[in-house]
Amino acid sequence: MSYQVLNYHRFLFQWHCRNFFRFRRYLSGAEKDYLETCFALAQGFEEVSESGYSHFSYYSYSHRVDGELVNSSRLAYGSVCHPGPAWQAARPVLAERSLTLPDFFVNNPVSNFYGLGWDLLERQFKVYFRVTQLTQLPAEVATLIGPRRLEDHREEGLVSYTYVDNQLSETKVYLYPRLSVELPEGVRGEAYMMTDRRGTVPQYDVASSASWIDKINPAGQGIVRLYQELDETLDTIAYTDPDHYTLYFP
Repeated sequence: MSYQVLNYHRFLFQWHCRNFFRFRRYLSGAEKDYLETCFALAQGFEEVSESGYSHFSYYSYSHRVDGELVNSSRLAYGSVCHPGPAWQAARPVLAERSLTLPDFFVNNPVSNFYGLGWDLLERQFKVYFRVTQLTQLPAEVATLIGPRRLEDHREEGLVSYTYVDNQLSETKVYLYPRLSVELPEGVRGEAYMMTDRRGTVPQYDVASSASWIDKINPAGQGIVRLYQELDETLDTIAYTDPDHYTLYFP
């Protein structure tokens, strides 16, 4: 464990509580314990999967912008390198919510626990798994991929379940293209989030915050500039238009 990384995660959490949303007021004791476990498990600011892929972010704070309305109550934490201990810390959280997850994701060796997420204003709770062989997905989840060819994407991807008031609300699969494609200006990579409620939602890994600052409205620009005080830059954006998007940091 790196105490520098541990202390940074504690600082970052408190910084978000001061500047964006008071997470501690809404999280249970088990959820706070889970986050503390994830802070301690972190080996660095970036973790690499067994395949060498380095674009799985094991933590994220995000902000959904809808015109002048901003939802900054969104965070997610987990572990790429230590899924076992993170899963053990997550189990009390799942138990207090009386959630039972599909056996495939809990017991199949191609599935690794990835993390938990929250959108507290929307009462959403999310569970993520990293699947190393997407070809083995159970049929009820694989159907979300539709006509896309798995061979054009990385073998590993993410699956998540979203619960609202502890009732399943949405299932998502995240695919990561393997082949080089023409990307929009200011984008260095992309992923596809396929859901049973919203269809396919592209997510862009941004080249730099500066490349997007003029494409988003003042509400988002203010968020980006606040992160600049920490020398943190925009990592990913799910973009519809200048007034509708989600920013992911750091």
